Amino acid sequence: MLKTTLATIFLIATTAQVQAEMTLKHGFYLSKSAGSIDADISGKHQDFSAFTGTNPEDITEKNARIYDGKISNARSFGYNLRYTPKVGFGYELGLYFTKIKMPTQNAALIHDDGSAFKAFAPNGNIIDVVVKSPSSHITTTDLYLGGLYNFTTVDKITPYVGLGYAKVKGNWHQSYYRGTPGGVGYGQSGKTKIDGHYVSAKAGVNFKENYNLELEHAKHKLHADAFRSFNINGSDSEFNRTSVNLIINF
Repeated sequence: MLKTTLATIFLIATTAQVQAEMTLKHGFYLSKSAGSIDADISGKHQDFSAFTGTNPEDITEKNARIYDGKISNARSFGYNLRYTPKVGFGYELGLYFTKIKMPTQNAALIHDDGSAFKAFAPNGNIIDVVVKSPSSHITTTDLYLGGLYNFTTVDKITPYVGLGYAKVKGNWHQSYYRGTPGGVGYGQSGKTKIDGHYVSAKAGVNFKENYNLELEHAKHKLHADAFRSFNINGSDSEFNRTSVNLIINF
């Protein structure tokens, strides 16, 4: 992956020297999420609906999903490389480092048919499975490749639009399976590896030649090797992120 990235940068830089109408710009990238973010988490989960404490053979594995899990904040920073004409199509490459925070929240497990997971309470009643999920955070390295289209500059302001794809790898911290769901210390230690990608669309403006301000909307899909009580085969997470980006060229 690193060799491919370096080869791409070298090719862009070499071509830029040949084609004078294209401009190569390096930049420092900052990004912050705007508004609320909801994440759906799915995977295999143990179903305790028939478990009374003496029949462990009746504990089964079923598909489960948590809808609208909360993400409190997502921020990124890194390096951005752009190869663009004054008007027309160009390219950008980014190497970004992202941190995504999730606050403490109640999580209800749902079957594929939309019904709630059930369990026996200590008093013998059957109740919905709702777990107080502890806070956690994700850190990733994102390799981004995108296309841009610059419109005509007016009063030293150049509007543009873009589409892109990023490969994502990292860790989900304070997330690994430990203890009993809802118990003391549950899920509050360790980390698990994650990988995935996101696709995005953006609109922005370049002003004073060296500053870019963007509004970007991205759809993320991530897979965790193991995540708390989704310890059977890991979990898949999906969320949409709208962010405000600032790129300072140098």
